[in-house]
Amino acid sequence: MRRNVWMPLCFVLVVMMLSGCATTETAQKPYKISQQGTVIWNDEFEFNPPPLGWKLVQVEVGNEFGFGFLRGDPGEFPSQSMFVYDEEPFGCSTQLENREEEFFKRYLWATPLNMSMEILERHKTQVLGGEGLAVMAEGKDPIKKEKVKSKVVFGKRGDRVVAFYLTQWRHIDGTYDPSAFDVFDEFWGSFKYLKKSFYETL
Repeated sequence: MRRNVWMPLCFVLVVMMLSGCATTETAQKPYKISQQGTVIWNDEFEFNPPPLGWKLVQVEVGNEFGFGFLRGDPGEFPSQSMFVYDEEPFGCSTQLENREEEFFKRYLWATPLNMSMEILERHKTQVLGGEGLAVMAEGKDPIKKEKVKSKVVFGKRGDRVVAFYLTQWRHIDGTYDPSAFDVFDEFWGSFKYLKKSFYETL
């Protein structure tokens, strides 16, 4: 998503609901459950569903598309976790390392927080049947007393870069919940395409 509409996690759900740009799982469902228990999304994507407690969020605005799952976590505000699949992560490079650099220049740019993301870990991985890049990052705002930890996984759909990312917000004295990262890893690790994208058919 070029404008990174998912980024301001503390505000994104409210903003999209009020603007009518997003739907939750109470609306008409864009997915079905296969006999194997996997989720089939619009006959285009297949993945393992998250456990109970994760709420579906999706956005389809103009040429932007993405969906993910949100969970409220125990603890002081803003304790919550959200992970998404993004067809067009910010940037234009088709090289994963270069796209990572472009992406993090704007990551969380729309949040009213005074922070920059520090890269904690970076390694190559296998995703979508090919080579990918996984990045762990953290940011802290000592003024608002909030922090965020993210994992971003870049992969390829044809020649185009796509991304999966989890963002977990906490009070600055709060503790991160590693179980959310496990759920996220299961999501992107099981994700596969059931048909070619529009760009792959050109």
